[in-house]
Amino acid sequence: MTFDDAQKGQVLVMSAVVMAFLFLPLSVFVIDTALVDSSYAQLGETLQASAEDGASSIDVAAYRSSNGQTVRLDAVAAKTVIDRSMKAASLPGIESWTATISGPRVTVTGTISVHLMVLGTATLTESRSAIFAYGQ
Repeated sequence: MTFDDAQKGQVLVMSAVVMAFLFLPLSVFVIDTALVDSSYAQLGETLQASAEDGASSIDVAAYRSSNGQTVRLDAVAAKTVIDRSMKAASLPGIESWTATISGPRVTVTGTISVHLMVLGTATLTESRSAIFAYGQ
């Protein structure tokens, strides 16, 4: 057996070590990043839809009593619609949401928990707003 014969197969061992310590953690990182990114996008879309649903709630009593001259946002109905919309979305991992109504602006803030493969969980918080607009 020569020196060259004793060296055969070392590249295979080196490749296995590189794959185990470089590519495996890199692939876990890529998967976790995709999980966080997709959850953030889903949270944003759900919050935006809920804010728009809430911003479409008019005060029916004021509208009818003024013969259609007064159109304003009903804050209580808006919060009810937002809660119903968020529950209907049944977004996985949603922890909480709050609705804030300030004049014609409806803002919904939500928090979601994303379970990662290795690092535990990531908590994401986002806010989206919609404005009540009539006749525009």
